[in-house]
Amino acid sequence: MTALPGPVLITSTAVTGLVVLLLLSVGGAHLARRRRERRDLARRAELTPLVYTLLDGEQTAASLADAPAVLDEVVLHLLPQLRGNDRQVLRDLLLARGVVDRAAEQLSARAPWRRGRAAMLLGATGSTRYTPDLVTLLEDRSSDVRSAATRALGKAGDVAAVPYLLASLGSARPVPSGIVGMALLDLGTAALPALRSALESGAAPARATAASLLGLHGDLPAVAALTTTLDDAGAPTEVRLAAAGALGRIGAPQAADALARATVLAVDPALRATAAEALGRIGDPDSVPALAAGMTAADLRVRTACADALASIVPEGRARLGLLGASAGPAAPVARAALDAVSADSPRALAGAR
Repeated sequence: MTALPGPVLITSTAVTGLVVLLLLSVGGAHLARRRRERRDLARRAELTPLVYTLLDGEQTAASLADAPAVLDEVVLHLLPQLRGNDRQVLRDLLLARGVVDRAAEQLSARAPWRRGRAAMLLGATGSTRYTPDLVTLLEDRSSDVRSAATRALGKAGDVAAVPYLLASLGSARPVPSGIVGMALLDLGTAALPALRSALESGAAPARATAASLLGLHGDLPAVAALTTTLDDAGAPTEVRLAAAGALGRIGAPQAADALARATVLAVDPALRATAAEALGRIGDPDSVPALAAGMTAADLRVRTACADALASIVPEGRARLGLLGASAGPAAPVARAALDAVSADSPRALAGAR
């Protein structure tokens, strides 16, 4: 057998030794991590009862001031599950332990991940103390930080943030509309007055989002403003679309006339179709003539939306569909299809009832 040259043998041995050391260090790191995880789990199990004694009034925030840092993780885990006074007690505990202030110090950190993590932590604590700082982050150069700040403002619950959240939709560094919408929904009904105000003026994305959210909330006081917006031919189409959809979700009969006008007279086919869908949701028999007129539209989307809306108005709408289906012209096939769909759904509905 040929012996390896000395230098090769030395190099091979050194590499083998380095590999063994690397494996040992990786294994040691994993072992140490598992030990830390087990220790943290044990500490959480010990500290969780203390949190409940605090909520029961048997402890004070001051008595837990020197508890291990793992307590903060326990509190942050429990916080989203609580409401009312219990939630406020835990917020006060985090404030007393300096968790909120330490997180705020990281909002200006150089690393984006630190700024984003700090924003999320502030949102989780529900603290409104640093709302202005979070608002500043809505213009951060990092999209991840902007999104984190948006979510944090929603979770913190400060309705003063509503105008800034809406403005972020049209800024030079915009936040995605879905993230802004969820943050505004997190603010709950307390945000409704600000959303009504935003509907009347401002950039189109903000007005459209405000209208959509008012509809999702079923906000009856907003019906007049939504109707005015829908009737405003000079308003951006996306805003009028959102207003029409919102009126349909609210189901406001007093908006039927405005929706009928949009169904018949609007130029944009999408707006006509959305208005027709809203009329179908409201179900006012007085809307049948406007929907029948919409059945003559050149755009198939409009004819289909009008047919579906007529099918939902019983019996007047379906009777008009029967007449349209028996006639000649572009409305006939769409009317028959809508009636067929209703007929096909009826047996399934009866079967489900049984």
